[in-house]
Amino acid sequence: MAKTVEQIANDLNLSITTVRLVLNGKGDQYRISAKTQKKIADYVEVFGYTVNHAARSLKLNKTDTYGLVIPRLSNPFFAALAEKLEMHCHQIGCQLMISCTYGDIKNENKLVKSMDERNVDGIFIVSASRKNQQHHVKHRQKPLVFLDRDFSVSNAICVASDNCDSGAQLTKAMIQQDAPIHFFAGDALLPTIAARLRGYVQAIKAHYGDESHVTVSYAEHNTTKDGEQMMKQYLEQHRQIPSHFIASSLPILEGVLSAIRQTEGVIPAHINIGTFDDHVMLSFLPNNVWSMKQDETLLVEKAFEIMTAKIAGNVVKAPPLIKTQLIKRLIAGA
Repeated sequence: MAKTVEQIANDLNLSITTVRLVLNGKGDQYRISAKTQKKIADYVEVFGYTVNHAARSLKLNKTDTYGLVIPRLSNPFFAALAEKLEMHCHQIGCQLMISCTYGDIKNENKLVKSMDERNVDGIFIVSASRKNQQHHVKHRQKPLVFLDRDFSVSNAICVASDNCDSGAQLTKAMIQQDAPIHFFAGDALLPTIAARLRGYVQAIKAHYGDESHVTVSYAEHNTTKDGEQMMKQYLEQHRQIPSHFIASSLPILEGVLSAIRQTEGVIPAHINIGTFDDHVMLSFLPNNVWSMKQDETLLVEKAFEIMTAKIAGNVVKAPPLIKTQLIKRLIAGA
């Protein structure tokens, strides 16, 4: 088993400082004898050497580890965000601990507290509620950067996309005279979904002059099951599939399409579909599909920029919202 600096020093009856200097290649600089340097080198060649990360972390108050707390990895956006964060950590020689809350507010508090106690250098969080964000800001010691959901909590710095503009862009791209666009909204209390819905309403009002063409289905949560339930309720009430609709997220879209497939056996090609975030599988639908892609790379860059500043003790201001990109997948002749 590889030895630590402390074990090497003890076995060779040398000081920890001497061993550490030699292992760091500074033996000559500090005039440590060639005999002592060879003694340490021969020992390491036989037994090996490993860094005592616990001792190093205590000394430097730095673990080169960050925490990420997100709702779930099954959501393609959060999975992509986690991957980008981990890639960035790898590039700077750090590690990323990832934990999922599954929308459980108590579990979120427990996970963030655990990471704080594990002495990670900083924690990135996608909070489930405003109350959670307030709790973290009040009770946690480590630097925090919130992602995606801005609950406008005092002293909580959040990096997020411009979801209101995203909702307006998507609606404007899909809108057609006499073709109402129905909005399937999962958990409209979340700032992300509320902003997307607000953008949709603004675009409808700008086009028609009022909100009479605004039609929305609501669900308590933002999951596939909620999307499926909303579409089933819509079909029970209207007896037909909306020709144009927007899903508030990819999980909601998955559920909506599942309900349509259960009813029709297929996804009818005449349906025009809008959604937020993007996935390559959308290209396999036989429909016109518009999606709003978030810039995960820029979100991660801004998040780490803020985290680095907070760790350094600098005053940090809330960053501007990050623009999204409209992706069009139109069938031939559309």
